[in-house]
Amino acid sequence: MGLAASQARFLGITARKSNIEYEGQQVNQQRTALAEEVNALYSKLLALDVPIAPDTTEFYETNYDFSVTNTSSDDGEYIIKSYYENADGTTYTVNTQKSYNKEVAVGTVLKKDKNPITYDVPSGTYSISGIEDQPTALTKLSEEDSANMIALINESYPNKQVQGTYLYSYKDTSGVTHYIDSSIVEGESPDEYSTYAKSQKEFTEDITFENATIGFDENNRMNSISLDGTTTLEVGTTRVYNSEGYDAALRDYTMSKDEYDKMVADLNAQTETLQQEDKVLELRLNQIDTEQNELQTELEAVKSVLDKNIENTFKTFA
Repeated sequence: MGLAASQARFLGITARKSNIEYEGQQVNQQRTALAEEVNALYSKLLALDVPIAPDTTEFYETNYDFSVTNTSSDDGEYIIKSYYENADGTTYTVNTQKSYNKEVAVGTVLKKDKNPITYDVPSGTYSISGIEDQPTALTKLSEEDSANMIALINESYPNKQVQGTYLYSYKDTSGVTHYIDSSIVEGESPDEYSTYAKSQKEFTEDITFENATIGFDENNRMNSISLDGTTTLEVGTTRVYNSEGYDAALRDYTMSKDEYDKMVADLNAQTETLQQEDKVLELRLNQIDTEQNELQTELEAVKSVLDKNIENTFKTFA
C-alpha cells in the first residue's frame, strides 16, 4: 500500500471511528432517557394509593336504646341517634329511631280459572275452589268485622280500595283466614282478584323528644330516660351492624381495586415497552463496541504501514 493510499485509508477509518463513537454517545443518551422514563413510571406506581378492603369491625356502632310498652301510641323499641342539652340546663332534646310492629293486610292474587267462585242455590252459600282441590265455603262477616278489616285493607293498600260494603272470609290449608271483597264474590269475578290476610309488619320512624330528662351513671353513661317527666325508662346499649354501609364500602373498594389494577397493568405495559426499546439499544451498543474494536485494530495496522512508508520515503530522500 502506497503512502497516499495508506493516508487515505487512515483518514477514512478515523472518520468512521468518529462516527461510530458519536453514534455510541447517541445510543447512551437514548438509554439514559429511557431509564429516566422508567424511573418516572416507577415513581407513579409507588404514588398510587393501594385500595384497602373494608373491615367489618368498623361497621358496628354502639347506641343507647330503650323500650316503651303499655301506652296508647308510643309502644316500640327506640334507638337514641343523638341528644343535646336544652337551654334550661335540665332537659334534653333526644333524636330517636322507633321500631314497632303493626298489623297490616297482605294481599294474595287468585286466578278465576284456578279458583272460581260458585254459588249454590239450595244452600244459598258461596264457595271458592282450588284450596286442596276442594270447594271452600265463604263466610259472610258481620258489619263491624267487615268495617274493621276494610279499614285495614284500605290503609295497607291506599291505591286499591275495597269496592264492596262488606267481606267474605275463608281459611286456607295452613289455617290463615283470608278476606275477599263482596263485590267480587257476588258480582262477576274478573280473571284475577285479590284476597287479604292479617299480618304483623315491622316499621321504623324518626321521632324527636324535645323535653326529655336523662340519668347518667358514675361513668357518665346514660342509664335512664323520661320522655314525659313522670315515667322513668331503663336505658341499655345495643351494638348495630351497618350492613348497608359495609356493602357500599365494599362496592367502592371493588371499583377502586379495578381502577388500581388497570393503572398498574398500564404502567407495567409501558415499562415493558421501554425495557424492550432499551434491549434493542443495548444490542446496537454492543455492535458499536465490536465495530469500534475492529476499526481500532485496523487503524493501528494502517498507522503501522503508514509509519513504515514515511520512514522509507525519508530514507530514500536522505
